[in-house]
Amino acid sequence: MEHGAKFEKCIKLADWEGKGLDDDITLEERDANGCCPAGTVPGAKHYNNYVGAQVVCGFKEDGTVATSTSTSNGVSTCTYNSCYVWKQNLKCTDGNQFLNGCCAAEASCANNACGFEADCKNYEYTFKDLGKTSTNYCLTYDKNYKMENTADKADDQSDGKLQTDKVYVYTPCSGGSGGGGGSTGDGKSSRSSKALLGVASLLAMLAGFTNA
Repeated sequence: MEHGAKFEKCIKLADWEGKGLDDDITLEERDANGCCPAGTVPGAKHYNNYVGAQVVCGFKEDGTVATSTSTSNGVSTCTYNSCYVWKQNLKCTDGNQFLNGCCAAEASCANNACGFEADCKNYEYTFKDLGKTSTNYCLTYDKNYKMENTADKADDQSDGKLQTDKVYVYTPCSGGSGGGGGSTGDGKSSRSSKALLGVASLLAMLAGFTNA
Protein backbone atom coordinates (compact mmCIF):
# COMPACT_ATOMS: atom_id res chain seq x y z
CA MET A 1 0.00 0.00 0.00
CA GLU A 2 1.08 3.58 -0.58
CA HIS A 3 2.46 5.72 2.20
CA GLY A 4 -0.45 7.61 3.76
CA ALA A 5 -3.10 5.27 2.31
CA LYS A 6 -6.25 4.49 4.29
CA PHE A 7 -6.13 1.08 5.98
CA GLU A 8 -9.36 -0.78 6.79
CA LYS A 9 -8.21 -4.34 7.54
CA CYS A 10 -6.82 -6.23 10.55
CA ILE A 11 -3.26 -7.39 11.17
CA LYS A 12 -2.45 -10.64 12.98
CA LEU A 13 -0.51 -10.07 16.20
CA ALA A 14 2.41 -12.23 15.04
CA ASP A 15 2.75 -10.09 11.91
CA TRP A 16 2.21 -6.83 13.81
CA GLU A 17 5.01 -7.65 16.24
CA GLY A 18 7.42 -9.52 13.98
CA LYS A 19 7.13 -8.43 10.35
CA GLY A 20 8.07 -5.28 8.44
CA LEU A 21 7.21 -3.45 5.24
CA ASP A 22 9.05 -5.91 3.00
CA ASP A 23 7.34 -9.02 4.40
CA ASP A 24 4.21 -10.78 3.18
CA ILE A 25 1.33 -10.80 5.66
CA THR A 26 -2.25 -12.09 5.64
CA LEU A 27 -4.91 -9.52 6.51
CA GLU A 28 -8.30 -10.21 8.06
CA GLU A 29 -11.61 -8.37 7.71
CA ARG A 30 -13.31 -6.33 10.42
CA ASP A 31 -16.64 -7.69 11.60
CA ALA A 32 -20.07 -6.13 11.09
CA ASN A 33 -19.61 -4.00 14.22
CA GLY A 34 -16.32 -2.55 13.01
CA CYS A 35 -14.10 -4.69 15.23
CA CYS A 36 -10.92 -6.55 14.40
CA PRO A 37 -11.29 -10.13 15.70
CA ALA A 38 -9.29 -11.42 18.66
CA GLY A 39 -5.68 -12.07 17.68
CA THR A 40 -5.60 -9.10 15.30
CA VAL A 41 -5.35 -5.31 15.48
CA PRO A 42 -6.33 -2.45 13.12
CA GLY A 43 -3.06 -0.64 13.89
CA ALA A 44 -2.19 1.45 16.95
CA LYS A 45 -3.97 4.59 18.04
CA HIS A 46 -1.92 7.60 16.91
CA TYR A 47 -0.10 9.11 19.87
CA ASN A 48 -0.27 12.89 19.47
CA ASN A 49 3.08 14.61 18.78
CA TYR A 50 4.98 11.39 18.02
CA VAL A 51 5.67 9.17 15.05
CA GLY A 52 4.67 5.68 16.14
CA ALA A 53 3.55 2.46 14.49
CA GLN A 54 3.55 1.98 10.72
CA VAL A 55 -0.25 1.70 10.77
CA VAL A 56 -1.98 4.32 12.92
CA CYS A 57 -5.66 4.80 13.77
CA GLY A 58 -8.08 7.18 15.40
CA PHE A 59 -8.16 10.14 13.01
CA LYS A 60 -11.55 11.86 13.02
CA GLU A 61 -12.68 14.23 10.28
CA ASP A 62 -11.59 17.29 12.27
CA GLY A 63 -8.10 15.84 12.79
CA THR A 64 -8.53 14.96 16.45
CA VAL A 65 -7.69 11.41 17.46
CA ALA A 66 -9.91 8.94 19.32
CA THR A 67 -10.81 5.24 19.35
CA SER A 68 -13.37 3.35 21.40
CA THR A 69 -14.65 -0.17 22.06
CA SER A 70 -17.88 -0.92 23.94
CA THR A 71 -19.50 -4.23 24.84
CA SER A 72 -23.18 -4.91 25.50
CA ASN A 73 -24.69 -8.37 26.08
CA GLY A 74 -21.42 -9.94 24.98
CA VAL A 75 -21.33 -8.07 21.66
CA SER A 76 -18.52 -5.57 21.03
CA THR A 77 -18.73 -2.47 18.86
CA CYS A 78 -15.55 -0.71 17.78
CA THR A 79 -14.87 2.77 16.48
CA TYR A 80 -11.34 3.05 15.17
CA ASN A 81 -12.07 6.12 13.03
CA SER A 82 -9.63 6.42 10.11
CA CYS A 83 -6.50 4.27 10.05
CA TYR A 84 -3.57 4.97 7.74
CA VAL A 85 -0.29 3.46 6.60
CA TRP A 86 2.66 5.50 7.90
CA LYS A 87 5.74 3.96 6.30
CA GLN A 88 9.06 4.54 8.07
CA ASN A 89 11.12 1.35 7.73
CA LEU A 90 13.74 2.65 10.15
CA LYS A 91 17.05 0.87 10.51
CA CYS A 92 17.49 -1.15 13.69
CA THR A 93 20.65 -2.43 15.29
CA ASP A 94 19.49 -5.76 13.82
CA GLY A 95 17.36 -5.54 10.67
CA ASN A 96 14.50 -3.12 10.11
CA GLN A 97 11.51 -1.78 12.03
CA PHE A 98 8.41 -3.93 12.53
CA LEU A 99 4.85 -2.89 11.65
CA ASN A 100 4.21 -1.96 15.28
CA GLY A 101 6.95 0.66 15.05
CA CYS A 102 9.38 -1.28 17.26
CA CYS A 103 12.74 -2.85 16.52
CA ALA A 104 12.54 -5.50 19.24
CA ALA A 105 9.94 -7.86 20.64
CA GLU A 106 8.10 -6.77 23.77
CA ALA A 107 10.12 -9.12 25.98
CA SER A 108 13.36 -7.53 24.72
CA CYS A 109 12.16 -3.93 24.94
CA ALA A 110 13.02 -3.04 28.53
CA ASN A 111 13.59 0.56 29.64
CA ASN A 112 12.58 1.93 26.22
CA ALA A 113 15.69 0.41 24.62
CA CYS A 114 13.86 -1.16 21.72
CA GLY A 115 16.71 -1.89 19.34
CA PHE A 116 16.92 1.38 17.39
CA GLU A 117 20.12 3.07 16.25
CA ALA A 118 21.78 5.42 18.73
CA ASP A 119 20.25 8.75 17.61
CA CYS A 120 16.71 7.35 17.38
CA LYS A 121 15.07 7.66 20.78
CA ASN A 122 12.02 5.58 21.59
CA TYR A 123 9.24 4.70 24.01
CA GLU A 124 7.32 1.44 24.24
CA TYR A 125 3.61 1.21 25.07
CA THR A 126 1.06 -1.60 25.10
CA PHE A 127 -2.62 -2.00 24.31
CA LYS A 128 -4.99 -4.97 24.07
CA ASP A 129 -6.79 -6.62 21.19
CA LEU A 130 -10.46 -7.61 21.35
CA GLY A 131 -9.52 -10.84 23.14
CA LYS A 132 -7.62 -8.88 25.83
CA THR A 133 -4.22 -10.05 24.57
CA SER A 134 -1.55 -7.43 25.19
CA THR A 135 0.59 -6.21 22.29
CA ASN A 136 3.20 -3.48 22.05
CA TYR A 137 3.97 -0.51 19.83
CA CYS A 138 6.75 2.07 19.84
CA LEU A 139 7.05 5.83 19.51
CA THR A 140 10.22 7.34 18.04
CA TYR A 141 11.89 10.72 17.73
CA ASP A 142 15.31 12.05 16.73
CA LYS A 143 17.88 12.77 19.44
CA ASN A 144 17.98 16.39 18.22
CA TYR A 145 14.28 17.12 18.21
CA LYS A 146 11.83 19.97 17.85
CA MET A 147 8.20 20.18 16.79
CA GLU A 148 7.84 19.72 13.03
CA ASN A 149 5.11 20.43 10.46
CA THR A 150 1.87 22.28 11.29
CA ALA A 151 -0.06 22.49 14.57
CA ASP A 152 -3.33 22.80 12.66
CA LYS A 153 -5.00 19.36 12.72
CA ALA A 154 -7.37 20.28 9.89
CA ASP A 155 -4.68 19.76 7.24
CA ASP A 156 -3.56 16.31 8.44
CA GLN A 157 -5.92 14.49 6.07
CA SER A 158 -6.88 15.22 2.47
CA ASP A 159 -7.85 13.27 -0.64
CA GLY A 160 -8.45 10.17 1.48
CA LYS A 161 -4.86 10.05 2.72
CA LEU A 162 -2.90 11.00 5.80
CA GLN A 163 -0.58 13.91 5.01
CA THR A 164 2.32 12.91 7.25
CA ASP A 165 4.27 16.03 6.29
CA LYS A 166 1.50 18.04 7.98
CA VAL A 167 1.06 16.02 11.19
CA TYR A 168 2.53 17.90 14.15
CA VAL A 169 5.24 15.65 15.61
CA TYR A 170 8.66 15.70 17.20
CA THR A 171 11.46 15.40 14.62
CA PRO A 172 11.24 11.88 13.15
CA CYS A 173 14.24 9.57 13.24
CA SER A 174 16.25 9.65 10.03
CA GLY A 175 17.69 6.78 8.03
CA GLY A 176 14.49 4.99 7.02
CA SER A 177 13.45 3.99 3.53
CA GLY A 178 9.69 4.43 3.86
CA GLY A 179 7.63 7.55 3.31
CA GLY A 180 7.77 9.17 6.72
CA GLY A 181 10.89 8.43 8.73
CA GLY A 182 12.59 11.73 8.00
CA SER A 183 14.10 10.22 4.89
CA THR A 184 14.01 10.01 1.14
CA GLY A 185 13.01 6.85 -0.65
CA ASP A 186 16.59 5.60 -0.94
CA GLY A 187 17.23 5.44 2.77
CA LYS A 188 19.29 8.63 3.00
CA SER A 189 18.15 11.33 5.37
CA SER A 190 16.36 14.25 3.75
CA ARG A 191 18.72 16.67 5.49
CA SER A 192 21.75 14.95 3.96
CA SER A 193 20.12 14.90 0.53
CA LYS A 194 19.36 18.62 0.69
CA ALA A 195 22.96 19.31 1.71
CA LEU A 196 24.28 17.35 -1.26
CA LEU A 197 21.98 19.22 -3.62
CA GLY A 198 23.27 22.50 -2.20
CA VAL A 199 26.89 21.48 -2.78
CA ALA A 200 26.09 20.37 -6.31
CA SER A 201 24.45 23.72 -7.10
CA LEU A 202 27.45 25.61 -5.73
CA LEU A 203 29.91 23.57 -7.80
CA ALA A 204 27.81 24.13 -10.91
CA MET A 205 27.80 27.87 -10.30
CA LEU A 206 31.59 27.95 -9.78
CA ALA A 207 32.07 25.94 -12.96
CA GLY A 208 30.06 28.55 -14.82
CA PHE A 209 32.33 31.35 -13.57
CA THR A 210 35.43 29.36 -14.58
CA ASN A 211 34.16 28.73 -18.09
CA ALA A 212 33.37 32.40 -18.48
